[in-house]
Amino acid sequence: MEFVVMENEFSALIVATNVTLRDVLAALDRNGKGVVFLIDCDQVMRGLLTDSDVRRALLHGASICDPAEQYMNRNYIFGTLPKEKTENIALLDEKICSLPILDAAGHVVDILRLADLWRLPVMEPVLKGKEVEYVLDCLATNWISSQGKYVERFEESFGMYLGLEHALSVSNGTAALHLALAALGVGPGDEVIIPDLTFIAPASMTVLCGAKPVFVDVCRTTWTMDPCLVEACITTRTKAVIPVHLYGHPCDMDPIMEVARRYGLYVIEDCAEALGAEYKGRMVGSIGDIGVFSFFANKVITTGEGGMVTTGSAELYNKMRLLRDHGMTREKRYWHLVTGFNYRLTNLQAAIGLAQLEKINVFMQHREIVVKRYAEQLQDIQGIHLPPQEIWAKNIYWLYSILIDQEQSGLCRDTLMRHLAVHGIDTRPLFYPLHQQPPFSDQVDSHFPNADWLSASGLSLPTSNNIRLDDVDKVCSVIRSVMKNKSIFRNYDIRQDSIETKETVFC
Repeated sequence: MEFVVMENEFSALIVATNVTLRDVLAALDRNGKGVVFLIDCDQVMRGLLTDSDVRRALLHGASICDPAEQYMNRNYIFGTLPKEKTENIALLDEKICSLPILDAAGHVVDILRLADLWRLPVMEPVLKGKEVEYVLDCLATNWISSQGKYVERFEESFGMYLGLEHALSVSNGTAALHLALAALGVGPGDEVIIPDLTFIAPASMTVLCGAKPVFVDVCRTTWTMDPCLVEACITTRTKAVIPVHLYGHPCDMDPIMEVARRYGLYVIEDCAEALGAEYKGRMVGSIGDIGVFSFFANKVITTGEGGMVTTGSAELYNKMRLLRDHGMTREKRYWHLVTGFNYRLTNLQAAIGLAQLEKINVFMQHREIVVKRYAEQLQDIQGIHLPPQEIWAKNIYWLYSILIDQEQSGLCRDTLMRHLAVHGIDTRPLFYPLHQQPPFSDQVDSHFPNADWLSASGLSLPTSNNIRLDDVDKVCSVIRSVMKNKSIFRNYDIRQDSIETKETVFC
């Protein structure tokens, strides 16, 4: 008698009792849940196997060709119907991440997952200051668009925080980049030097201006633009350099500024991920000609969507202010001196931004505690490299990002990500290098070994402004558990795309 497992929302977690450990490994790789349930020909559940069970079996000499039934756990915890869901949920804990729910006949009819009930995001906003008070004030006074007192107060407070006279709010960080490039006159025929490892916005806004992005590799020690490589990229067409303070760590700005000044180039600091970071005691965003910031929901402070441009130049400030509002002069209503954009921030968003900025020191203090906790628990694990921290820099650790050195650990980054996900822990890889992105892959003839390696190895961990230390401990506990068994992963980490896909048949 033969039959096939019914396709349903949890069929990826179910295998037959007559499969091999290799089949179980393949199923574990496909479902990413860390567990499979074994059923017999009558579709009655007979046992389960977790990734830990398989690792232990292999450590004790099992072969991946051995029958899975030989090693399955027959004394498993399960929920039942018609028991109340809350009673079944109570059976879940850090060790039991997936709970099969059986009917009276022993058939799997549902699955409760810890990850579905508890999730730790990589980043989430904290809106517990005066955000509601300020927004309600906007609503009560009807100042909800791009005019109102909170726009001006937010800009003034932001400039004071950076020690700059000029700060101009905009609709988002990408708009901030475009506005900066436009104000500097970047256009067709120009080139802009950009680090290869960053979000795509600096490159896409350069293209939007009609210019060409020129990519430069990053340093392995800082993950940011390598100053030693900038000069070799300069041509007669180079107009600007955009150093990106990546993941909260500043670029080495002095040599970049020296080269830029020597060749008459503009410098736009991309500070989207680095509000509050410092380079040799100076706030990032106050060093180059223009600084650009993002207030997306996952940033250090947020307005939902929003951004800011900063500068020490009154001329550049006035030019950006003009371009931000359709090129319309403030002296003569509806009179447009140039063509411009609508990149204004609303009073509602600025109200949230002001309340957020008022709490930034509290956010930073909590981040320091979180970073210390992560470092204490991860620094001694072979194959894990902690985030960069140069002596001349203050890293604000926008996302606490680590490197998984596969040569040292035998474990790839993606495997660790999957196991964290099983426990409800969100992570994210580092950005893909720009030279690998489809819009630019056919334009680049150089190689970027550091960007390639960092991108393939990097992993960002939960770093919210309010993350609990207990949650940090939970993240580190899972990482330590996975890395402790890295020898098994090194030998038996089967990739889904390397497995021949077959219909699961039961006899």
